[in-house]
Amino acid sequence: MKKYSDETFFHTAICAGASQIAIDGRIEIACAISIRLIATGRPGMEINMEIIYEDKKMMIVRKEAGKLSQSGKSFERDLTGEVLLYRKKKGEMQYAALINRLDRPVSGLVLFAKDKAEAARLSKLMQNEGLCKRYKAIICGRPESDKGIFEDYLCKDERSNVSRVVDEKTYGAKYAKLEYEFVKEIHIGQNLYSLVNIRLITGRHHQIRVQFAQRNMPILCDVKYGGEKAAFDRGSEEAAKVIKLSKNEIALCAYSLKVDNKEYTTGQTWINE
Repeated sequence: MKKYSDETFFHTAICAGASQIAIDGRIEIACAISIRLIATGRPGMEINMEIIYEDKKMMIVRKEAGKLSQSGKSFERDLTGEVLLYRKKKGEMQYAALINRLDRPVSGLVLFAKDKAEAARLSKLMQNEGLCKRYKAIICGRPESDKGIFEDYLCKDERSNVSRVVDEKTYGAKYAKLEYEFVKEIHIGQNLYSLVNIRLITGRHHQIRVQFAQRNMPILCDVKYGGEKAAFDRGSEEAAKVIKLSKNEIALCAYSLKVDNKEYTTGQTWINE
């Protein structure tokens, strides 16, 4: 873990469209966003950031659950701002293109490009399924098969920031696909949970959360999609012995990211495998 401090407080603002970037013309990209740093003068701020890999063109950073990947126009602290501040302290160009966005309650690996050319290249890789993204999750219940594929069409409601499974002919519907593999059962009291490995093939809004909840196996603690079934008493002695989830965290971790045929990994912290 590397720690960085600076005499400034910051927030990030979008410089390029959140949904588009130029690659041989204008192509829709989900998360390639060019950002600038705005310093507003709050002294004594510390940056805690775990860098998994870094070279001249890209960085892979571990995001903790509860932290935003990129906060847009708000003044809330986010991972992208920390990367920008880190680059500022190194005397580098203050540019960070977010390639794979993680939801706020999700932990794991986040990829940043350090210049526009690399952002275009990595974004095109992701669009063509050239980045291999793997997750670990604890789900409520147990899947019927030890291995399987989920294929759905998802539609996002911009007002509520919630996605749902819809008919493929629905306006705005996008194809979503993932593969899963059962690892083991977890018993807490009368409740049954399962640890699963997931390969995310497409990258839709809240995709893993929606697809498992649709099959009555919501991610543990994801009450947004799982309701009461996903609720979990983190403070109970029995639960604390088995699963250690922090506040504002759901049991979903982006533990592996394969870029240019090289795999980068990080661990989840809530259960011993």
